Amino acid sequence: MKVSLLFPPTWHPSQPYLSLPSLTGFLHQGGVSDVSQRDLGIELLDGLLTRSYGAEVYQRLVDKQRELERSQAGETGPGSREHYAKVTESLDRFAYLIDRIELAKDTLRSEGFYDLDAYRGSLFMIDKWLEVVSSVYFPTRLTVVDNQFSHYSIYSSKDLMKVIRDEAQNPYIGLFRERFVPSIVGDRPDLIGVSITATSQIIPGLTLCRLIKDAAPDLHVTIGGSIFTRLVDNIRRCPSLFDLADDIVVFEGETALLELVNQLAGKKDYSKVPNLIYRQNGKITVNQPFYSENVNQLPAPNYDGFPLGRYLSPEPVLPVQFSRGCYYKDCAFCALTLDHQNFRQKDPGRTIDELEWLKQRYGAQYFFFTDECFALSPTKRLCQQMIEKRLDVKWTCEMRFEKNLTRELLASMRDAGCLKIVFGLESFNQRVMDFMKKGIKQEWVRRIADDCVDLGIAVHCYIIVGFPTEKEEEALDTMNFIVENKKLHESFGFSCQPCLFDLEKEAPIMSDPAGYGIRRIMRPSAEDLSLGFFYEVQEGMTPEQAERLYQHVYERVSEVVCELPFNYSMADGLLYIAKAKEQAGQAPQPIGT
Repeated sequence: MKVSLLFPPTWHPSQPYLSLPSLTGFLHQGGVSDVSQRDLGIELLDGLLTRSYGAEVYQRLVDKQRELERSQAGETGPGSREHYAKVTESLDRFAYLIDRIELAKDTLRSEGFYDLDAYRGSLFMIDKWLEVVSSVYFPTRLTVVDNQFSHYSIYSSKDLMKVIRDEAQNPYIGLFRERFVPSIVGDRPDLIGVSITATSQIIPGLTLCRLIKDAAPDLHVTIGGSIFTRLVDNIRRCPSLFDLADDIVVFEGETALLELVNQLAGKKDYSKVPNLIYRQNGKITVNQPFYSENVNQLPAPNYDGFPLGRYLSPEPVLPVQFSRGCYYKDCAFCALTLDHQNFRQKDPGRTIDELEWLKQRYGAQYFFFTDECFALSPTKRLCQQMIEKRLDVKWTCEMRFEKNLTRELLASMRDAGCLKIVFGLESFNQRVMDFMKKGIKQEWVRRIADDCVDLGIAVHCYIIVGFPTEKEEEALDTMNFIVENKKLHESFGFSCQPCLFDLEKEAPIMSDPAGYGIRRIMRPSAEDLSLGFFYEVQEGMTPEQAERLYQHVYERVSEVVCELPFNYSMADGLLYIAKAKEQAGQAPQPIGT
């Protein structure tokens, strides 16, 4: 059996994503050796940032300008005066950008990455280039990490079925048809798996599935990833998705994919495949109960075939996992726990073996633990073993501001190579913290943040504005904790991401909305694939007031946070912190210290 695994655009260009390497490692372990995996996101970006692609873009811009000169429909939107102005502006900027675009890409892959001005200038250049590329498809806008299709909702199956066929506004149709579909189909795999894990991948991912099915209707296409895990009930009422793919794997995919391969090679009894949603004889079936993996039987992620040299960073930063799920499930706003159903902890020794293997096989020194939350006791054992084995790796992870997160454990993490810890602070107001069921206290936050800074571990804080019943002054408590805490926000590597509260499908708050001060929940009837809801509150800020305050908080936090690289990319930030520590270690000590 031949399996082809595909990761569509758009994801962050600094590092690979963990889903395909995890599946590839598991399939190999299960005896399926003919597995290819491709990160189409970085392949595509690499191809777009070239002079040769620029020549194609130039001709398209010229043709579009001529077309729009003859007929302009209205002030704004596709084919409008605004579209004509965008194309004309792109042609004006074209010569300047095409001369610099390959240099910008090369800079980010070299030591020039560590020159902050060169880094900032390169990212700016790439963004402006993608704006030029997008202008043919106006009002669609491609960026390095996202795409905006303003005329279509990614939460409406009706819109999705239109946009994946809209040649005028969907640049991925032509790009995929020319660059990817011939090689994907020509390889004649028995199974194609497409991983859609971020909202930015929904339109590109479904466009890819549609083009593959058009080119080779007999190829078996499976969609996986966390987006559809949160939409299990919706998928039952959305038969059009099964015109693009044969089936959809929800929740964890390793055992499901291996069993699907076995069934395709044998009796084709899809009822035996865990976590599978499929259509048979016009009826959509969901295989339950949903299966969770034994994490101690999972192999290391296998990055073979991934173009590690094409990511826009001078060194690979590889994602790994120490656990699945979250040991603390009570946060009222969080739907992340759904992805992995329950918490499972990997044996620290197995994780050490994985890191050693990845270091040896790929020359990797930097690792990004994607766990929802590191648990304290296993972390202590992991760090002890890292230190004993002199593993010499640099890494980042996510933790909670736990009462028992001691300075001693933090020092051990630092000695084991931890350069940064990501914390979900959400709020610094104690009433709001308690109402969110965060299970943390202000004094623990202050102490742990101070300990991290003292020990030289960088800190990231996520904060939320507009949790139901939150008042403006309570949200400002959180903002002020960041902007008035000079020790924290002036520490090297600090980052902070304010988020506007979103009432998410499957979050615990949805089981008792009235108990959280939510008076009414609404969803546009057209949005049958919605991941969130509109709502009205009984007290505190309205969603509109929260949005206005969020803009203020975002601006104030941005004044004290170094956006590039630390607020832009955790992986890039990790490399910058490592470089700064290395240079500090090499610098001669002043006399008298």
